[in-house]
Amino acid sequence: MGFQCQQFYIKDDQCAMKVSTDSLLLGSYVPVGGVKRVLDMGTGSGLLALMAAQRAPQAQVDGFDADAAAVAQAQDNAMHSPWPDRIHLSQCCVTSWQPEQRYDVVFCNPPYFAKHLSSRDSARESARQGGVAPQQWLLCALRSLHASGALYWVLPTSQAAAWQTLAEAHGLHLKTELSIQTTVNKPVKLVIQGWQLAPVAAVAKEELTIHDQSGAYSEAFRKLTGEFYLAGRNT
Repeated sequence: MGFQCQQFYIKDDQCAMKVSTDSLLLGSYVPVGGVKRVLDMGTGSGLLALMAAQRAPQAQVDGFDADAAAVAQAQDNAMHSPWPDRIHLSQCCVTSWQPEQRYDVVFCNPPYFAKHLSSRDSARESARQGGVAPQQWLLCALRSLHASGALYWVLPTSQAAAWQTLAEAHGLHLKTELSIQTTVNKPVKLVIQGWQLAPVAAVAKEELTIHDQSGAYSEAFRKLTGEFYLAGRNT
């Protein structure tokens, strides 16, 4: 299995969590213009790391994941991408990650399916449900984030309030929020939030609908993800 983007190909058959619309949206949305260092927490197949490398041509992109098989495949994906020299991916647990330098942008698509039924596959269950509490992801981000940097994550709306409360309790301030619905007739499904350490005068809030009434990708979705999706791709 795999996913063909315009400038790179992602293989994910060795990864518990496959390429998802969640990650494609997050990787397209996070502002990385002019940044020098980017960190992908829980990199999986390396998709977000490669997206960051494509969009931030001057940046060093680091990533880590606890799953050895996923890291090996992510490293292979990076090696066959146009940016192997700027991407470094390693095996490490979120609780033990110790950055050598601070990052301008930290992002993650964290495990957030704790209330769902367990998967038959233990690796997939671990990736989906996570053996690490949300606070550990946040503490890892805080260890890694530059004082003027920003943290971004994508979450289902059912989990967003709890993560937001935790972030605020650790001194972070919400700066941007993108609410995502599958179609105009369905409730908001996902939210991408951006956080920073400095106070924010006003939160920049946006909305995005993935599919239009015909079932095709909406113009807004195509515009946001246009650097990655192949022309004409609709699923």
